[in-house]
Amino acid sequence: MIAEPNSSPTSEPSDPSPASTSFLEGSPLSADELYQLTLYKWRYSLEAYGFDRAEVRKLMFVKWLHASHRIQS
Repeated sequence: MIAEPNSSPTSEPSDPSPASTSFLEGSPLSADELYQLTLYKWRYSLEAYGFDRAEVRKLMFVKWLHASHRIQS
């Protein structure tokens, strides 16, 4: 289910069970789809904070370098 913009959840779970805490077990998305969605979310967030497309591309490249252990902080 995808939430509409500016919507709020109608109800929150009162007691999260251990089964609901493991998102990947019941996820309809594959690991690759989750990764692509995460990249999209990061890109969208950076643009929302005022970075232009060229800056976002560079920041995402640096994130990839760090995640692939090609550079270390």
